[in-house]
Amino acid sequence: MSTDAHPGHRTVAGREREALAVAPAWVQPIRWAAMSTVSAYYRLPYRIRGWGSLPRARGPALVVANHQHEIESAVIVSDLGLGSGSWRYPIFTVSSRRMWEPGFLAARLPWLVPLRAVNLGPLFGILGMQPIENELHARPFVSIAYALFRRHGDLPLELVFKERALERLSRAPQTLGGFLGPDYFHAGQTTVTLSDVLDPYRKEMLEITRSELEADIAHFENLQRAGATIFLTPEGNYSGDGKMQRLRGILSRLAPHARIWLVGISYDPFVGRRLSMLYRVAPAANDVPLDVQIKRTRPVTVSALLSHWIRTSGVQACTRGDAEDAVRRGLDALPASLFVDPELRANPSRMVGAALRGMMRCGGLRRDGSAFRFAERAPHPGFPRTSDMLAYQQNFHQETLEGAAG
Repeated sequence: MSTDAHPGHRTVAGREREALAVAPAWVQPIRWAAMSTVSAYYRLPYRIRGWGSLPRARGPALVVANHQHEIESAVIVSDLGLGSGSWRYPIFTVSSRRMWEPGFLAARLPWLVPLRAVNLGPLFGILGMQPIENELHARPFVSIAYALFRRHGDLPLELVFKERALERLSRAPQTLGGFLGPDYFHAGQTTVTLSDVLDPYRKEMLEITRSELEADIAHFENLQRAGATIFLTPEGNYSGDGKMQRLRGILSRLAPHARIWLVGISYDPFVGRRLSMLYRVAPAANDVPLDVQIKRTRPVTVSALLSHWIRTSGVQACTRGDAEDAVRRGLDALPASLFVDPELRANPSRMVGAALRGMMRCGGLRRDGSAFRFAERAPHPGFPRTSDMLAYQQNFHQETLEGAAG
């Protein structure tokens, strides 16, 4: 019999793997304070509602979600961490290695620019975030500068980057260290491809990328085998058109070692002045592709039903009554397996009115007497990569229906 068969006779390797997945007791106050703060912080600018949770005792678990917005990892991990009540087992996230480089938060939160030189990676690690190299072909200038600066010192830029890459910058420093200072901080956030790095540094960056990626994947596999819960958005990048991208990355390496839980995420962008995020947690089945299951797990919103009707019917104008009738028909036609936003189910008329007002704020429609006339496009400030939120939501809802049929 293996010595691992009895909990009192674990091997040294087994104890090491378990230690990876269990948070030290001294971390708990920091971790719980951080989760509570994050959960409250994101509820100020966003309206967030969720249904379902993870069991407290769950063993090795992989939490897989669709990906549309930058807030999702922080919101889902903090909510599920607080909801599961698991004091010793954090929910680990697969996070970009850029978070372990100076200036990551300062580039996103202007009030943190004075702390641009601080590397917050150790703090992220304590909270359960774990790095993986997910930018294999391109990354910000400052990221490459940081990696090479640590190995070779303050090299002149002309020895590291091709001239065509430097010409893309409105202003550039003379050396790598300039990107790490205040004068060229914002210029350093510009993305550059590794093909624009001169040899021998290009070859070195490729070798660094490959070695870090394999080490990162091995680390996550060890965590998963040890009983950790890992949150993953295997699409990699946000959806720009509402269509789910192919599930890839380390999903195939982690899935065999864990029970999978799904988080289906939807947005109701036209309702309310705060962007509304809805999510639902459900266990995955073994006999259906994960992308199909995620699509049918996502809550159905009034923005999705209205957009689907507008874009598929080709209607150019409507009254509020027309819109309400269309949403009610859409609700009646939904497969029984889909989950509908309870507020929409309870009062379709009120939700349609709120969505129409939101479309007007975004410029997606305007009043034309007693009717509403739709614009060719409806942008939304919460989704800067998307030119038409109506088309986005139409695509999203169509895939939700396809998920229910699959």
